[in-house]
Amino acid sequence: MLKVSDESIAYASLLTSDRLLFNEVGIDKKKFLLQEKSIFDYQPYISRMLRNEDVTALIRSLNLDKISLKKLLSLLAKKYLIWQGDRFDVKLSYLEEWLELASLIDVSWIIAKAYSDLTYDYDISEQDIITCIKDNQCPTALQQLKGKKGFADNHVHLGGHGHTGPSLLSFSLYGVEVTGKIKWPRRPESTLFESERYKKNDLPKWGALLGDNLAAFAFDHDYKRVNKLHIKPHINVEFKGDAISYIERGECNNFSQHCLSQSHCLLIPSANRWLLFCTGLISLNKEADNALDTYIRISNILRNYMIVMGAGLGQFVESFHFPLRKSRHLGSQDIVGLDAFKSDISKDTVREFRVSPNIAIGSNSFPADPKDLKASLEALYKESLAERVHFVLHFTRSGKREDRRQSKFRANIKNQVRLLQQFHGSVSFSDTEIKAFQIEDESLRVDLRKAIRGYDVAGNENELPIEVFAPALRVLRLAKHSSQSLFTTRHQRPFLTIHAGEDYSHLLSGLRAIDEAVYFCDYQSGDRIGHGLALGVSPISWAQRQQTAYVTIGEHLDNLVWCFQKSLEVIQKVPKFTGVLHLLQEKINFWSGYLYEEEHSCRSLYEAWKLRRNCPYALNLDELSSDKPPVIDGKNPLYRDWIIDFDQIQCNASSQKAFVLWQKYILAELDVHFFKRREKSVIIHCNPKQGFEPFGYKHGTYFDSISAAELELYEAIQDLQIEKYGSQEIIFEACPTSNIYIGRFEHYHEHPIYRWNPPIESWLNAGERFNKFGLRRGAISVCVNTDDSALMPTSIQNEHRVLQRAAVEYYGVGSNKAEDWIDRIRQKGVEVFEENHLDWVN
Repeated sequence: MLKVSDESIAYASLLTSDRLLFNEVGIDKKKFLLQEKSIFDYQPYISRMLRNEDVTALIRSLNLDKISLKKLLSLLAKKYLIWQGDRFDVKLSYLEEWLELASLIDVSWIIAKAYSDLTYDYDISEQDIITCIKDNQCPTALQQLKGKKGFADNHVHLGGHGHTGPSLLSFSLYGVEVTGKIKWPRRPESTLFESERYKKNDLPKWGALLGDNLAAFAFDHDYKRVNKLHIKPHINVEFKGDAISYIERGECNNFSQHCLSQSHCLLIPSANRWLLFCTGLISLNKEADNALDTYIRISNILRNYMIVMGAGLGQFVESFHFPLRKSRHLGSQDIVGLDAFKSDISKDTVREFRVSPNIAIGSNSFPADPKDLKASLEALYKESLAERVHFVLHFTRSGKREDRRQSKFRANIKNQVRLLQQFHGSVSFSDTEIKAFQIEDESLRVDLRKAIRGYDVAGNENELPIEVFAPALRVLRLAKHSSQSLFTTRHQRPFLTIHAGEDYSHLLSGLRAIDEAVYFCDYQSGDRIGHGLALGVSPISWAQRQQTAYVTIGEHLDNLVWCFQKSLEVIQKVPKFTGVLHLLQEKINFWSGYLYEEEHSCRSLYEAWKLRRNCPYALNLDELSSDKPPVIDGKNPLYRDWIIDFDQIQCNASSQKAFVLWQKYILAELDVHFFKRREKSVIIHCNPKQGFEPFGYKHGTYFDSISAAELELYEAIQDLQIEKYGSQEIIFEACPTSNIYIGRFEHYHEHPIYRWNPPIESWLNAGERFNKFGLRRGAISVCVNTDDSALMPTSIQNEHRVLQRAAVEYYGVGSNKAEDWIDRIRQKGVEVFEENHLDWVN
């Protein structure tokens, strides 16, 4: 979770606090107390607890009790932004502070005030300013270099890419109504909304009421419109759409009116239309200031509910599925997908979008119907993006993790695989006609199949494990589907890129998740791991921040067994860890004895873990009458590639034990007592006190701990795995801003990329900074990406820039060396895209 400065929360509290809504406070003392309370609401975003005296001093030092919102926005614009002649960019010396601020407020208002001040202070024409905003301005003022360097964004979720501005505009200018029951994310700073003193569902209504009246005021100057909007919350007020009525008349006589009129233009990029709307409102005369202050706070609060706050994929998923993010006024705004295609794109940018399999197969019934894919390719071609975009289909983790059979889920995936195989083998989809433009005789032939280049598993990795998807992914990447016609042409097989090791309670859970993705899915050269943070975080830093981890007994035993096996590999080169093996063995004996009511060897438990890559649904595991491993015909299409361990298995005692353990693992719900034992929680003390009993059962609680020796061993295992994946030519996808928002990192310099592929090569020499145990021989390949820029504001160029600056400012790397380092990573990203891209225009 991104941690910010005291100044940032002070500014944010004045611009976004719900305590300051509808408060016509005239007494300075009362206003001061409200500001103090609002700053305290933002404490989760800083690294320490504030004293009363700290907050008082902070308000007075920044003059927050005396400054108006407009003056504050002007001050922030002067501090953070620099005029480049045709746009505003953030000053590079303030880049990280600006990104901190963007996590708490919509910086569109700061940019808008910068343009308003520029118009007022200098003799620059209104048309010039509007042209700069719509054609050149980055919506978040992140520097966009216009050189020959290309950038590849190889990890982007279509549903999470873009900007929140179009959604805010849909409410404020077009009065889009919110219908149905909505599950809102949580924001700790919005105390009045979270306590339900105010209703969250009223936010879009208030935004519509104030936005419409303020914009209309720009045209008719009717003070009654804005006179009392800031005094109390308005409920059940009908949206009139007066602003649109004025705008559509086309009569503009001043800067504010011109900006508001252009915000209704469909040809302008969606995020820039919101910026024009903000600029139009911020340029209103003083009579509207009170209503404008209220509107700025309302729009900021609503916007903050649309972006990610807090650690963990669970909270991210809530924000991702928040429906208000995708609100649009049809006919007046582009649809969400088109907004995403056009966001943060240039002739030098290529992008790989993650989308649902439904885009290619339609429903789960035969035959496959890729109408959505066809529409997407048509839109991409019209926007001249045909050579710069392809897709990865991602399956979604959702379901009860404790149900290892997942029979219905596995059956559904198997059906999807058959549909996808039909899609890839189809001759009709290899030569499909799409309308290039709205002209009858102007058409284009495309190969829909070539637009799908890889497969992924996304969603909350704390729900379904990769073993549920692994057989399907292996089958799809083999590309051995039958041809549907003599005229079918085959193309390069797809790659795999799986989210793993991004979010975890116990570090070993994250490390094992990465290894399961690689081993269970049979990773090949060029396959990729999405995020993989567990592989690079410092175990000591993780333990200090985590303090206490929570896992089930079944998961804990899996972690210990996996760790023990990796330790055996580590001690071949680093014998100092031999002593830790005894501790791990003792723990495994204790937990396996409790879980199975008998002890099992580490080897049997590990071999049983390896069997999880097989599909129990294809094997009909729950119908097997014998506890002996079945021997199957590997050429049988019912089993081929879905089952890979039982075609020539030798039924010795070891393999039989492993099979029985795997069978018990899959069918655990059939044994109620075993299932309850497996799902019991264990409290793991990551920084145990001296004299603390290492593991056991006490006062009705099962507990374990992580010793200093184990933490050091974890670091050695990380190095072992990094080297192993590097030799397999596996690529890691780094998404710095996303990883800070969702993970337990607080600053960019903590990102594992500096360990995976350091800017100084000598740091990988034996015994040096990132090769303490001499297990590594070189760097691992990485590419840098944005992930979900609408939920975590950034751009693909910015992701590279923040890493480069952190290398200089935190690690002390020379500017030229840091530039060369990030340029190598940039080039690798472009190579990754080009190696996988197929031209889908015939």
